[in-house]
Amino acid sequence: MYDEMFEGYMPPKELILRPLQVEIVNMLRESFGKANRVVLMAGTGLGKTIIATHIIKSASNRGKRCLFINDRITLVNQTSGVFTEYGVKHGVIMADHYMNFPDRPVQVASIQTIARRDIGNFDLIVWDEAHTIFKAHKKVLKDNPDALVIGLSATPFSKGLGKYFDFHIEPYTVRQLINHGLLCDFEVYGPEIYDLSAVKTVAGEYNQKELAAVTDQTHLVADVVSTYLKLGKGRKTICFCTNVAHGRHLVKSFGRSGIKAVDVNAYQSPEESKENMRMFIEGEVDVICSVEILIKGFDLSSVDCVVWATATKSIIKWIQGCGRGLRTHDGKTLCRIIDHGGNCERLGFPDSYEFLQLDDGKHQESKNKNQDKPEQLPKKCPSCDYLKAAGVRKCPACGFIPQFTQDVEVVEGELKKIQRKERKEFTLQDKKEFLGGLNQYAEDKGWKQGKKGVYGASIHKFKEKFGCTPSNQIPWDYKCPINDDVKKFIQHSNIRFAKSKEKETANVDTNSLHGKMINLDTPCECGSAKGMLYPKGPHLGVECVMCSKWQKWVSGDEAMGKAF
Repeated sequence: MYDEMFEGYMPPKELILRPLQVEIVNMLRESFGKANRVVLMAGTGLGKTIIATHIIKSASNRGKRCLFINDRITLVNQTSGVFTEYGVKHGVIMADHYMNFPDRPVQVASIQTIARRDIGNFDLIVWDEAHTIFKAHKKVLKDNPDALVIGLSATPFSKGLGKYFDFHIEPYTVRQLINHGLLCDFEVYGPEIYDLSAVKTVAGEYNQKELAAVTDQTHLVADVVSTYLKLGKGRKTICFCTNVAHGRHLVKSFGRSGIKAVDVNAYQSPEESKENMRMFIEGEVDVICSVEILIKGFDLSSVDCVVWATATKSIIKWIQGCGRGLRTHDGKTLCRIIDHGGNCERLGFPDSYEFLQLDDGKHQESKNKNQDKPEQLPKKCPSCDYLKAAGVRKCPACGFIPQFTQDVEVVEGELKKIQRKERKEFTLQDKKEFLGGLNQYAEDKGWKQGKKGVYGASIHKFKEKFGCTPSNQIPWDYKCPINDDVKKFIQHSNIRFAKSKEKETANVDTNSLHGKMINLDTPCECGSAKGMLYPKGPHLGVECVMCSKWQKWVSGDEAMGKAF
């Protein structure tokens, strides 16, 4: 039996946590005094799996049943190997797996396997890559309502994640990890952003077909291969592509320039993908191209160059992808990020994103939800001219399978190093306090509230200040004391408004309105409903025609429209 013959063949290593990891474990224990479900936001290099191994080992020693959930089948063996290395007795929930020991208190499983079977109940559940949510995750939580749940993620920004976890903790930011020497520093080279305004967003990301159409026409501002020869040659490189065809074209282009490259994609056989990964890991090739397979879960510390030959709207994908090059390695001082898609200028540096709270999923419905989708037309088989249904690769008539070999148009240009702007950068907390002050001012003024307690005037002023509406991470009905920044902004807004009114009435001859009457919006205390105008600079005062009591000020334009 494998259990007795091999698992104890090598003595387990002693699991010694670094000081930062000890601090994180203590923070998690403290968090479980407040809630049962907590997300640990920990970046690449902090050792999330080691932390989870320590917690699971401690819990199992106390007789607790523990479950570690991987988001991919391919990562199960990796997690199982770490558990074995540190002496955690465990089983793997997978058909015909050599570690299939269902009676053990600790189990490792992929979410794909869990979706197909009943796995029982557990006291502690560790959910790896918690920003990825499947129906099976929801079922596990429903079946284990009293279990302690730890979500592990460097990017817990997914919509609705707050419905399944109570809150998150972020012990250290990416920049703090870099400063502690746990991650490698980086620099970004990138172009101006090309126009993606016509590309729709689906589930928080660019529509892949529309993105491919844009990149096939205008594509990247600089030629990926020639730029790599200038900035990345000699570096171990991951290149993220727009689609499989683009990746294969880049592999050929790299080869023509004397750069050894391979690609990995979902259409390859497991053997081919495994062999290509081996070649890259062992240094037989310099570049590996991928669409999304290497975005997460691929940890090779020697990677010191990340090429983005595609565009993304997902902050999760951007941070995760850049993180593939941030692990420390002997002789590695800097990771170079070559950004052809304008992602850095669109989303910010991978260490600059500030996160306040988990998304509870209570957002407006997508504007594209009810739009009609264009009809998918049949395509002609290039081998026998048979018309295939849309989405069918293998020709039903002759069996021909087209290869992804189309070329991608490039536009000449030169990438430049992106510098951090010196101007004041507002954090999410700054923006939250600014909106809170605006809402408090609106409440003090008695302004009308909209749906769910939101003040439209506050949102308008926020957009005037920052150029966009508040992030969904900020509660739009949040209120807090008015700080000096809000006071100054309101004062300057009022001054601008007054000056604009003066300009509007500059061409109005107010003297010509002297002595004319207007109807009062609210009758005077004496009962009169009419007022008399008298000029005062660009404005006009209104007095009651009966008792001469002052009523209000009006602009020249308003008086011109109401005087009689």
